[in-house]
Amino acid sequence: MKQKKIGLLLLLFALFVIANSAVYYVSEINKNERIQIALDDNLNELETHYKILLFNQAIAADAVYTSTTTMFEGLNPILRAAQTASPEEKTILRQKLYQLLKKKYEIVKTKGVLQYHFVLPNNESFLRMHKPSKFGDNLTDIRKDFHYTNRTKKPVKGFTQGRTAHGFRNTYPLFDVDGTHLGAMEVSFSSDDFQKYLTNISNIHTHFLVNKHIFDAKAWKRDDLIVAYTQSAEHKDFMLTVNRLHSKQLCITENKSNFQDKQDEINKGILKEHSFSVYTHLADNSVVVASYFPIKNLEKTKALAWLVSYEDSPFIHSTIHNIRIWRLGFFILFLVLIYLIYILVLTKNRVEKEHKLLNDVLNATDDIMFMTNFTRVTFSNRKFREFFDVNSADEFHEKHDKLLELLIQKDGYLHQGLISQDITFAQLIEHTPEDERVILIFDKHLNAKSFNITLSKTTDNHHNSYLVTLTDITKLKEKEFTIQKKAYTDGLTGVYNRNKFDEVVKQEFQRSARYRRNLSVAIIDIDHFKNFNDTYGHLIGDEVLIMLAHFLNTNVRETDIFARWGGEEFVILFPETPKEEVKRICEKLRIGIEMLVHKTAGNVTASFGVTQYEEKDSVNSMFQRCDEALYMAKECGRNIVCVK
Repeated sequence: MKQKKIGLLLLLFALFVIANSAVYYVSEINKNERIQIALDDNLNELETHYKILLFNQAIAADAVYTSTTTMFEGLNPILRAAQTASPEEKTILRQKLYQLLKKKYEIVKTKGVLQYHFVLPNNESFLRMHKPSKFGDNLTDIRKDFHYTNRTKKPVKGFTQGRTAHGFRNTYPLFDVDGTHLGAMEVSFSSDDFQKYLTNISNIHTHFLVNKHIFDAKAWKRDDLIVAYTQSAEHKDFMLTVNRLHSKQLCITENKSNFQDKQDEINKGILKEHSFSVYTHLADNSVVVASYFPIKNLEKTKALAWLVSYEDSPFIHSTIHNIRIWRLGFFILFLVLIYLIYILVLTKNRVEKEHKLLNDVLNATDDIMFMTNFTRVTFSNRKFREFFDVNSADEFHEKHDKLLELLIQKDGYLHQGLISQDITFAQLIEHTPEDERVILIFDKHLNAKSFNITLSKTTDNHHNSYLVTLTDITKLKEKEFTIQKKAYTDGLTGVYNRNKFDEVVKQEFQRSARYRRNLSVAIIDIDHFKNFNDTYGHLIGDEVLIMLAHFLNTNVRETDIFARWGGEEFVILFPETPKEEVKRICEKLRIGIEMLVHKTAGNVTASFGVTQYEEKDSVNSMFQRCDEALYMAKECGRNIVCVK
């Protein structure tokens, strides 16, 4: 008997170890997959913002090149004469070119241009607008971009090192009116712009690391550099610039301390020269993700610099925390189950103890479980009592008269309002697909929690009682909501996009057509928006769009639907509102927009086109009429509201 007992214990222990090992293995895979998704998201976000800024810089550089070669008639004669001029004559010609382009350079500097540089066909530096006193040096072996452009007569764009500085350079060939090659022109931007852009506009704290070995020995330590460099915390061979947003304390001291345990992983990632992300736990138990994106040379063969972003990751923190709880829960569950099996085998007649163990199992689970006929609760586990902050089922009913009234009535969830005269709530659940059996309830802190609900019929058929299990899926719903929000949100302005608006319009249009209710729509177009882009650049244009979207989104009524329609146009849907009332509302919005002032672009105005659903209208015909009203507003001088 004793040997059988020992054998049973050994068998149960083996099963316990195997079960927990399986849980650990599966949860470890799940944890790593979820963490990798978060790391990839951070890396993709960094790469996307990098490409956006690089694209906008390229557009700005093309504009500078085009305006320089077409608007300054004196440029070609000066460069033509410089081909055969003596050093003394070149000095005079250089001064003429400097005076010719001086005002132009002051303007393009405000667009972020760092270097505005002209070289002769033999790669001799003729004029550096940022440093006119430095000239005459041969850049053949220093600047691959100039060497390439003068050799092939083709433009080239990319990250290039120089003698004492680096930058994102846009190098263009220069030709005379007869096609004679006159040299090359450079329009470059500082990497410091990436730190400012990604930190200020995109809210991503970002460093730009540059390899100190791309300069001549000790050149990066000079005091006369355009951008001063400091040894980075990320790698001994890389440097960064410090400023008001990127202090030495934050960017070097803290990062070095926070990611000290990840240094070997970072070194290996930088050595491979491929993008990667790492994460670490801070002292306050939060998680920070560092994403590394390589900036390669013109040949795309070597990483000369890195973009490194630092972002908090509540998702990774939550994933690790939940996995630990999950493992602990299964550990306890397996322990209880093993113990239960042991007790059942050895003490079959101890019913009371078996009942107690069953309660322990129910209380050990993270699910809410209770017995009910959906009128009264007759049994509940500890999670139920903790959730509703009660000590017993009787106390629960003292606080709440009806169980079903606790269910929040919201689309996508089961609730009392879906019950008809011919169906009970239990039947409603049974007729609902399993993946849609979801309810929404306020907890004791008045936080809305989502639960998957399952029913098990009990032997108490007389009272139609069910064992109800509520599994918390709040975080899954939040993740689902986040994914849906991305699909329905405009990436630039953060308001609804056209996909979401089209979906809502169809629903409201059908409702208005069926019940003959008022439905109005307004299209808003920013006046002269092209001038903002042409005058100040697309980044400023984007800021104007964001400013206007924020104003409209915070000033429309809660019942109205606001979205970005496309380009510089926005649209508002006004359910159950006649067009006369909409005109009054839009007039207030128009005046509010007129009072907006952008720090760079100045005042902004907008034109409004308004119409109302009419009998026999289709969605297309209603919006076509609204477009005609907008066209009337523009024809009448803009900054007005027109109704049709």
